Amino acid sequence: MLKRKGATMTTIGNVYMDQGNYSQAINYYFQALEIVERTKDEKEIAHINANIGTFYYSQGDYPRALDYYFKALKINEAVRNKEDMPSILGNIGSVYDDQNDYSKALEYYFKALKMDEELEDRKGIAINLGNIGNIYGEQNDYSKALEYYFKALKIREDIGAKNLIASCLGNIGALYNKQRDYTKALDYNFRARKIANEVGDKSTEAINLAEIGSIYLNARKFLDAEKYLLQALNLSESIGDLSGVMEINQNLSMLYSETNNYKKAVEHYKLAMAAKDSLFSEDKAKEITRKEMNYTFDKKQDSIKAVQDKKDALAKADLEKQKVIRNSIAGGAGILVLSAIISFAFYKRRRDAIEKQKETSFNLQVSETEMKALRSQMNPHFIFNALQSIQTFLLNHKSEEANTYLLKFSKLMRLVLENSRYQEVPLKDDLRALKLYMQLESIRLPHPFTYTIHLDETIDPETTTIPPLILQPFVENAIWHGLRNKNEAGHIDIYISEKDQVLHSVVEDNGVGRNGSKGSEQPIKKESLGVKLTEERLKILNEQKKTKAQFKVIDLFTEENRPAGTRVELSLPLVA
Repeated sequence: MLKRKGATMTTIGNVYMDQGNYSQAINYYFQALEIVERTKDEKEIAHINANIGTFYYSQGDYPRALDYYFKALKINEAVRNKEDMPSILGNIGSVYDDQNDYSKALEYYFKALKMDEELEDRKGIAINLGNIGNIYGEQNDYSKALEYYFKALKIREDIGAKNLIASCLGNIGALYNKQRDYTKALDYNFRARKIANEVGDKSTEAINLAEIGSIYLNARKFLDAEKYLLQALNLSESIGDLSGVMEINQNLSMLYSETNNYKKAVEHYKLAMAAKDSLFSEDKAKEITRKEMNYTFDKKQDSIKAVQDKKDALAKADLEKQKVIRNSIAGGAGILVLSAIISFAFYKRRRDAIEKQKETSFNLQVSETEMKALRSQMNPHFIFNALQSIQTFLLNHKSEEANTYLLKFSKLMRLVLENSRYQEVPLKDDLRALKLYMQLESIRLPHPFTYTIHLDETIDPETTTIPPLILQPFVENAIWHGLRNKNEAGHIDIYISEKDQVLHSVVEDNGVGRNGSKGSEQPIKKESLGVKLTEERLKILNEQKKTKAQFKVIDLFTEENRPAGTRVELSLPLVA
């Protein structure tokens, strides 16, 4: 019972964490850790401490990150839980790597590598080999760096991880560039760029294009350098990679200076400085957030310590009087667990290429239907309301809330525009857009709702692809025809599983139901249009792939036969 309660608290904390509601997340994570400590489930305690360490690492608070990682490591060593130890050791190595303590980083990467070899975890082995290669590369020990990169490359090729292969090829090419072996450097980067382009990994492709431009610049082949640097710049700007934009503009400024085009040299220098200023602003915002989180944590710790001191004093006095009761001291507390997806986010990239249509006339029909659907989903009414919410925050002098809302809104718009160019996108990207949409809508409702996404562990969100925003109209209906009319906070559950090459998605809300929303002043026509467009999209999908994609809507009722929400079940066959 306690284990289930602890898991529930952790899940609620994760929901609040995804929504950026850190104060609520802190409360639930403290409760989760306290409950787990009472169950004396050492493996789970270690897991929570490791995730807390990952949070601090992401915030740049390295001392606290190491503190929690070592706590987790010590517990796992005591209970002989070898399965979780390599990832913790690798994370410790990453902390030291970021602090440029290369000897310590290598020490822990090698420990992680040894354990992964004992466990025969090939993915872990490939990751650690690549990390070791990175360290030697930073130390300019090119022969050792290449040795470990090639070992990592062989394993990645064996397990068919194309995105990881592209990354490794790019690293090898960068090393050859440093050694001024431009022929080999170009060969590896062009191979990496080709794979990244095939799997739709724009971030890696932008890095490869920039590296190719840098190689040509070093080789003083200025026309080729300009060509690839400009391509890299356009791609980096389209995906919002400020760091890449800054570095590419610096190289372009250098290029134009070398070719005596001083006007353009100055222009790109200014663009590089503008990108640098934007990066500084983002880093500053992160630092402020981190300090606020640390203040909340310290305040909580002080409160716990005060309570504990009082308990200790009472226990000591009682022991002296009765000599019966033993002194007991409760364990510390924790803060914020990141989802396991973040631990792997640095090692995984999107892999699937977007399919081409066979007939021109059918292509046109697909494009028109998809654009209608996207315009319907991200409609002007939603955009107007979003901007109106930002204006309200500003008028009420809530600049921080306005900034948070605006950042989420801009990220969502960028994702929608980027995904609208493809017929299918990785499930990870589509869920990211869906989360942002729900977060924005929740802020605007009188009673903000919560949501939970249940993703079956057998599904790889990087390689599984679906039509973009296919779930969004069902979620929108759940919000505006179900949760909006509740007199209390509602909840949306999204379940995604796979069986027999069919992706099963469920959107379930605990709102007033379709019958309960009929009397409200809501855009019923909008709902019908969304359903109709979804039906058209599925019809096209079925014609394309000769499948039977379909959905059905189920009204939910209580035992007293009262409306209790709506459940939408969507089936998408996974056919190449």
